[in-house]
Amino acid sequence: MSRRLHPRPAAVASAAAVVILALGISGTAHAAAPTEASDSAHHIGDDPDQPDNPLYDAPEGLYAASGREAVSLSWGSLSAATAYEVYRAEAEGTEPDEVGPYTLLATVPASSYVDSDADPDVEYAYKVRALDDAGHVSPYTDPVRGTRDTVAPLSPQDLTLAREDGRGVTLTWRSGNSDAVKYVLYRFESPNSTYTKVGSTTSLTFRDTKGEPGRRYIYEVRGVDAVGNESRGSIWAYGTKTVTEATVPTAPTMQGRELVGRRLTLRWSQSPYVPISSYTVYRSKTSPVDITDPANRVDTTTRTEYTGTVSEDEGERDYYYAVVATTPHGVSSPASSSVKPTYSEPQPPRATQFYEVIPGADSVRLQWYAAPSGSGEAPVTGYRVYRSTEPGITRENARFTHVTSSTEYVDRGLTAGTKYYYAVATVDEDGGESALSPEASATPTG
Repeated sequence: MSRRLHPRPAAVASAAAVVILALGISGTAHAAAPTEASDSAHHIGDDPDQPDNPLYDAPEGLYAASGREAVSLSWGSLSAATAYEVYRAEAEGTEPDEVGPYTLLATVPASSYVDSDADPDVEYAYKVRALDDAGHVSPYTDPVRGTRDTVAPLSPQDLTLAREDGRGVTLTWRSGNSDAVKYVLYRFESPNSTYTKVGSTTSLTFRDTKGEPGRRYIYEVRGVDAVGNESRGSIWAYGTKTVTEATVPTAPTMQGRELVGRRLTLRWSQSPYVPISSYTVYRSKTSPVDITDPANRVDTTTRTEYTGTVSEDEGERDYYYAVVATTPHGVSSPASSSVKPTYSEPQPPRATQFYEVIPGADSVRLQWYAAPSGSGEAPVTGYRVYRSTEPGITRENARFTHVTSSTEYVDRGLTAGTKYYYAVATVDEDGGESALSPEASATPTG
């Protein structure tokens, strides 16, 4: 940046004297070459009241960035400036001079200012000038305009499903003559669900490749203007990414993993939109489980649950497990998360009780309730009947036992007139036995 030369009155008089003197001697004017000192004397400010003003030019590059919360101003700094005055006026027309009166908005030390007090959606004109500590001021910048814009664009129109295939869902729409500079696509799993942002584009078409195959989604598009205001949603469109023979299913979601004694139980869920023919269970001592190693394969099942028995060897409780789903076309899913079962000591099966004890000829018929198996518990496989001729029956004083898979037993060959005492216990697959039922008694007839 160079200073502009503006001659002082005294300098003009000196030059005229030189010309007159020259004419008087030879009749021809010869202007004397200015000295370095006289040249520097011409570097003065635009304002005749501020000779040698170091702020001879206005700050350059004033820029106003409109935003939702404020108008942000920036400009080029001047090395001689120590502060800047920011002025604002309401814009009353489209021409630069069609503005209201300017008022001083702020005096700031840096070459930027954020006008967060601007009224929403009112266009303002801004200008800036520089100050120094000696009281000099620069000229004003040319005005620029900015608005704290809070008005959202109009909604996009006619959202339409253009294509469904194995690659995704393609949608198109019209701009609706709004001031949107881009469009954001949202996806819903159901009318009342929360939405997921799929992506954004500056065009009027978009392909959603990330949706789950086979699942029908609801879509809407919204316009976004230059400051980030987002329009209301468009009308809805529906679309489904097509399931093909090459479609990869989603990974199973692990939901339960227990190791009760030696009994391992794993449970998982699977998305229903891609058909699954089988699940393969893997395990390893490290996480994530390496499903590429055949040695890590445990078993294959068609159910969404796996139950097995682990050995009592040291370290059998330290394995991680993962599950892979496979389609009828042989396409496998990614592995589920790798989980380590929670270990707990085995609990005895649940006890039962008699609901009917009927004496007969040299016999007694006993009937009791079936005992259920709880989650993670070993399945019930049968019942053990205890008999004694003394009250207060225990496992130790029982004179007879009998194991059956039924919930009924007829005790035969008894002595008529003798009172017999009974109890029954539940037996599980691991050999565990419940507490004895409440005692019952009966006397067979002759």
